[in-house]
Order: sequence, then structure tokens, then C-alpha cells
Amino acid sequence: MDKVFYIDLAEVATPEGLQAELVKELPLPDYYGQNLDALYDVLTESGDGWNIIFYNAKFAQYRLGKYFDALCRLCREAAEDVHDLKIRFYM
Repeated sequence: MDKVFYIDLAEVATPEGLQAELVKELPLPDYYGQNLDALYDVLTESGDGWNIIFYNAKFAQYRLGKYFDALCRLCREAAEDVHDLKIRFYM
């Protein structure tokens, strides 16, 4: 059974804001480093069975620019590496 996580990006304006949303919505370990490398590590180590849905992504895409692009690339790579990890972005 999938563990479904909904992450609203409508109010995310900074990388720190994105990381705060991730900490709030995902079951991340206490030692989570609050950066994209740490997110990739968690997704590939613990993300099996996770279904992550980012919504209102157009706002974060506009505000975060290259950081958002890096997040999307990281999520795509993690989903390729983990058999039962699903990550989707809805604009």
C-alpha cells in the first residue's frame, strides 16, 4: 500500500520554505540535512512505497527557478532508482 503525501507549493518562495514544507509533510529522519542531496538520500533509502504529490507547483517553479528545476530532476532520478516511489508535480 502506498503512503501518499501531498505537498502544497503555493506559498513556497525560497529553498528554505520548500525544505520547511518537506519537513512538515514527509516522514523525514531527525538528522535530515534540509538540502536536495539529503532529500535524494532519504528518497532512495526510505521512499519505497511513497507516493508524493506536489501541487500548485507553478508558483514554486516561478519563484525558485533553477532550484525548482534541480528538485524536479532529483525526483525523477530518485523515482528511477527506487522501484515503488512515485513523485508527481501538478502545476
